[in-house]
Amino acid sequence: MRTRRWPYGATWIDISTNTVNPTPLAGVNATADATNRLSVKSDAVLISHDDVTPGTGSVQLKLNKAAAGGSASMLYQTGWSGRAEFGTTGDDDFHVKVSANGSTWREAIVVNRGTGAVSMPLTPPLAAPFNLLNDAGRFAGSPEPQTAAAASFTTPAYFSTVNGSAFAAGPKFIFDNSTYGGAAAALDADVDALVTRLKDAANAAWRRYGVEFYLLQVTAGSGTATPLTVGATTYYLCMTNPNAPVPTQMTINFHLRVKSGAVALFYDSAEATLHLDGTPYTSHQVLVPGDGWKQVTRLVNRNPRQFVGYNNILKRLYATPGTVFYLAAPFVTPGHVPISPGLYYGVVPSLEVWR
Repeated sequence: MRTRRWPYGATWIDISTNTVNPTPLAGVNATADATNRLSVKSDAVLISHDDVTPGTGSVQLKLNKAAAGGSASMLYQTGWSGRAEFGTTGDDDFHVKVSANGSTWREAIVVNRGTGAVSMPLTPPLAAPFNLLNDAGRFAGSPEPQTAAAASFTTPAYFSTVNGSAFAAGPKFIFDNSTYGGAAAALDADVDALVTRLKDAANAAWRRYGVEFYLLQVTAGSGTATPLTVGATTYYLCMTNPNAPVPTQMTINFHLRVKSGAVALFYDSAEATLHLDGTPYTSHQVLVPGDGWKQVTRLVNRNPRQFVGYNNILKRLYATPGTVFYLAAPFVTPGHVPISPGLYYGVVPSLEVWR
């Protein structure tokens, strides 16, 4: 059998005894193009080990990407719309994700490239998370109030200022607020913006009622210890926590809104993953006033043989001098809770109220 070498040249060659190598395009029952240089339409595709040469008896399909930020993956489609994908997508961890419409994707499984640890971001844990912070992140005193009311703001003992930063009471979420039809006072605009993210609008009661909590206002000082440089800007640590024992695997979650200046969120692959609104990031991130509220999540995953057992800067918050930001509904819990885009956590109760 003889064929033309396509698309270049006019020389006929015998492909039973010769090769076309390299060829820019190849199509089997389909037309290849500049993006899909190999295109196949077939009920099945077989790739087998080499038993002719013979080879090693093994077969391996290799997908090689240029850098960690790219993708090396297998994509499954229905009507040319993506429904499932697995591979190293966006970093060098192994991801399995699915989609109902080809545009919104949800991660089902993530395998950490360094430790081999498997997480299932959307699979609920065996037990609901509880808050190791004994005021439940409500900033209304410890132990957590045993009612939905929060009578007054109390600066938490589990946060300390550093570099001259200062803590103050921010506005409060109000039970039975008039913003959503209640008899109490209206919500502050920043609180309302947070509640809008946390609670659906289908039933006004979901935003009208709830346990009261305060926002913690943080103002960064002018000290320059413990710097973090992102791009051309240097940020400085603005809060610490006690050097108490901490689990090697834990979730740290809170909501943050920058009112002025800028806040940098630290990333270190050996320490914890960093998520903003459920989306993972693999570099330091900077938040500014225009970003509005962001849910910040750190999934700590340390090798117990390579960890001292404590960390006094779990939040890893850095800011430019004079920056003002709000912190809301922080929680710390052992293990990893489900994290995905659009999944937001409000107040997670402490154990104190039940003991």
